[in-house]
Amino acid sequence: MIRGFKNFFKCLFEERKVIIDLAKNDFKSKYTNSLLGVIWAFLLPLMIIMVLWFVFQVGFRSTPVDNIPFILWYIPAFLSWNFFSDALGAGAGCIFDYSYLVKNMQFRVSSLPLVKIISSSFVHFFFIGVIFLFYLIYGWFPNIYNIQVIYYYFCTVVLLLGTIWVMSSLAVFSRDILNIISLIVQVGFWATPLVWDPSSMPKTVQMVVKINPMYYICMGYRETFSGKIWFWEHPILTIYFWIFALTILFIGAYVFHKLRPQFADML
Repeated sequence: MIRGFKNFFKCLFEERKVIIDLAKNDFKSKYTNSLLGVIWAFLLPLMIIMVLWFVFQVGFRSTPVDNIPFILWYIPAFLSWNFFSDALGAGAGCIFDYSYLVKNMQFRVSSLPLVKIISSSFVHFFFIGVIFLFYLIYGWFPNIYNIQVIYYYFCTVVLLLGTIWVMSSLAVFSRDILNIISLIVQVGFWATPLVWDPSSMPKTVQMVVKINPMYYICMGYRETFSGKIWFWEHPILTIYFWIFALTILFIGAYVFHKLRPQFADML
């Protein structure tokens, strides 16, 4: 298994240009038939943010959370979840989307999830800039803690890679997996502390919520921009997350490797 990972990362480096080109084409192809094209990729999340800002900040006049304006408290966690859900939903169907490459024995099919992750990353990187813009509007200036966004982005990629390996390989044998993922995304939005403050919940509920690995990432994004807290200040959560993420990564690699020979026959 370790040797397999070494070969995988070696091939990723050798085929990096092909993977990035595929990701660019994937990003563009989502909106080729629409009038505004790729603008839709940025417009939809931006409109959601603006609507929520108007509803909670102007309409309900939501009180600050931990002395942080609600919109500044909400945006980082929402955008990290948006990246995860978008990449997961797209990645689960990557075998179908690139069936012509699956039947090409010279192409490393295990890199297809990364194509979807990188494609979703283009929008995510743009909205990281939007986060900084919103904070500047409210008089919050960049600080050294913001560099952690790189770390939490990497956490998300690792979690996504393992999860997509599992889901995409199983989806080849049952398309119900795609519906299950949609259900997970819908439930996960409300089960992850995006619009509610976990500190206001009972301790037992907090413990249950923290089992969700996206809790670590969403709260991490939030603390990166407004909490001024380093990730190592949560040692137990950090250790738990990496045990969970690496376990999923190894399980995903194993499942994908075992099922890979049957992909071409099932498509």
